[in-house]
Amino acid sequence: MRRPLTRLACHGQCRSGGARQPHHNELLRVETDPEALVDLFEMAVTWAELEYSAETTIPPHEWLDFAERHRWQNPERMQRVFGLATDIAMRATPGPMAPAALEMAAGSGICPTLDPVDPPRPRLRLAGG
Repeated sequence: MRRPLTRLACHGQCRSGGARQPHHNELLRVETDPEALVDLFEMAVTWAELEYSAETTIPPHEWLDFAERHRWQNPERMQRVFGLATDIAMRATPGPMAPAALEMAAGSGICPTLDPVDPPRPRLRLAGG
């Protein structure tokens, strides 16, 4: 079970008490809490696919500045962590959408085929036919 978010001391001159405070605190925990680190990369990977609230989330384009403004036990490592997470999030693009004309094409479904294949011929013969 994850422990509840607590308010951490911030030395980055950030405004406290805002709607982004829980996410801010989660980002501060990245250096010492493996769960927070995984959460950061999970957010980075899904940034282009999911809708994150702009009011409660610090977006990826601000993560490097966030890392620079805060004190860390290992500042170089945290620059690498936030730099990598930012790179992942900013490179991600939503998956391509199928053109409307091809949505009902032959072979579409759970396992679409690129070229329609002739249906298999029946191997059994019915009596009397």
